[in-house]
Amino acid sequence: MNDTDAPQNPSDSGSPRRDRRQTSSRRKKGGAIAAGVLVLALGAYAVVDAYDLVPGLPGVLTTEPQVEVQSVPAPQAHAQQASAPASAVDDSAPVPTQIPKEIDAILKESKVKGFGLEVRDGLSDDVLYAKNETKPRTPASVTKVFTAAAALSAIGGETRLATTTDFDADTNTLTLTGGGDVLLGAGDSDPGSVNGHAGLRSLAEDTAAKLKDENITEVALNLDTSRYVGEDFDPGWDRVDIAKGVITPIQPIMVDTAYIGSKQAEWRGRSEHPAQDAFSTFEKELKKTGITVTEAAAESEDSDPDAADGPDTTDDEGSDELARVESATISEIVEYALVHSDNVVAEMLGNEVAIAQGKEGSLDNGPDAVLESLGESVDLGRTHLVDTSGLSYDNRIAPHDLTTVLQASVVADDSLAGLVSYFPVGGLTGTLHDRFGDEKNASGVVHAKTGTLSTVTSLAGGVLDAEGRYLVFSIQIDDVDKDKILEARKTVDDIVTALANCGCR
Repeated sequence: MNDTDAPQNPSDSGSPRRDRRQTSSRRKKGGAIAAGVLVLALGAYAVVDAYDLVPGLPGVLTTEPQVEVQSVPAPQAHAQQASAPASAVDDSAPVPTQIPKEIDAILKESKVKGFGLEVRDGLSDDVLYAKNETKPRTPASVTKVFTAAAALSAIGGETRLATTTDFDADTNTLTLTGGGDVLLGAGDSDPGSVNGHAGLRSLAEDTAAKLKDENITEVALNLDTSRYVGEDFDPGWDRVDIAKGVITPIQPIMVDTAYIGSKQAEWRGRSEHPAQDAFSTFEKELKKTGITVTEAAAESEDSDPDAADGPDTTDDEGSDELARVESATISEIVEYALVHSDNVVAEMLGNEVAIAQGKEGSLDNGPDAVLESLGESVDLGRTHLVDTSGLSYDNRIAPHDLTTVLQASVVADDSLAGLVSYFPVGGLTGTLHDRFGDEKNASGVVHAKTGTLSTVTSLAGGVLDAEGRYLVFSIQIDDVDKDKILEARKTVDDIVTALANCGCR
């Protein structure tokens, strides 16, 4: 499913931001890895991971291909304030040494056995608890932790993606070029949003103004999607999930991650041809400015995939850039992808990581590029990625590798430092909206990414304990009997709540 931005549509991935008047003193302790972030708390039953559907909701959890995946609901979003993770520079808080006793008691009482987990001190990197931590498991949407970390490190948190128009005077051809922004708006650019930060109407108006400056009022129009190559839909995905809002063909230009229909609808599907839809929207807006389009050469849905993208005019010496609109920053896009667990954004980020590393942007190159960019943080001998969203049941990640990446972000001094603060917040936002409520004394201090399939539940992130120590954790289990998945998730929540309440010395 997919999750959506505050001012956007909700969507989720996985085969689906906070004001509390009372916050404990530990939530205020120290500075923030990323200062108080304005985030979106989704209303209703919050956001569900596409393939990370919440157990107990009408419908089915994300599952293996033979199990039907229900469409993703479109909850309403509201902006609220929440404290960010604890500072990584304050080492005065005591280290909880009795964590093993707390966790072992919970595991002993659980009706589900076979968890893999690891808990580390966020500052020192000391392992405080480990059990089956090196066994790779199906991570579901927790895969996005790796994708997000790679994007922040390889692309850079302040980078923006540009959608441009270029004009070839010799052929009188205007080309709309996709630059990877799948969160384009159909209307005016909205600097205050992530989804819709760049708008096609603004691009059309700026382009028309430049054309009219040259006394040009009639052009042929072309679409360039050559930024991404190869197949745009992984063979392991199910095309029926497009209509259910789970995924769409991954192309370098889309409006609102290819959602179709009213934003107020309870359920929204996605388009089968997102780039062509964006092209049509731009053409319509361009015509409104008084520019006549004599020929529209959008990509053909029936042609060879390798030839369907149309001519690449990027390096054509006869073409000059006329106008551009730029996306929100990669950091903001990463946060969007994590809070809304959006599969489409995650797959786009995988392609962009590949490009940042000098490879072609493609679904084939994305998973390997993500792992390569994480370098020594990941044991490539046991980690295996088929996609970068977590849709595939064949992805494998071990808890130890997840906590290695998480701990690296806690002590980082670059874009990676914001990683944990971009996760959903317990009891407040995203896929943790309904978990770790006030009654568990963990609301607002747990920042974590969820992962849910019909036989999988996982959670990875950070938590500030009762005495102000910041801990990172990864808890995973797969191959769970479907009738025990709720009990498995309860065990996960109990462990993280114990960490939040820990003064375990």
